Amino acid sequence: MDDTAAMTGLLDAAGEAGVDIVPIVFDRFFAAHPEARDLFPHVEAAAGRMVNETLEALLGLAEEAWWVETTIVNFVDLHRNYGDITPAQWSVWVDMTVDVLAKAAGPDAPGEAAWRRQAERLKAMIAAQ
Repeated sequence: MDDTAAMTGLLDAAGEAGVDIVPIVFDRFFAAHPEARDLFPHVEAAAGRMVNETLEALLGLAEEAWWVETTIVNFVDLHRNYGDITPAQWSVWVDMTVDVLAKAAGPDAPGEAAWRRQAERLKAMIAAQ
């Protein structure tokens, strides 16, 4: 099974479980990086979009989509307007998003390894910015 199919399987399983991963990702991120909380004066306005964009970028990497590199450059550049977001914070964000998605999908859902492979690629692209 290729990464795209495996990743879609896990995403579908998480969706079928009915777990809203957005607040969970943000709760965990702020617990790990409380200093970042001040960067989000209206977290509710951006939270869903940020998680969705992260998931889309990861899927796009698996598909070798032409738009991913430009999107990542734009992510990083745009976030510079909000403050100093460290490579460690980016890395934690990506990993936590995958962690929460995998947990929501359940222990028997396929595809976690594929998400993690693409997460490593995404983190390397972000670090290169």
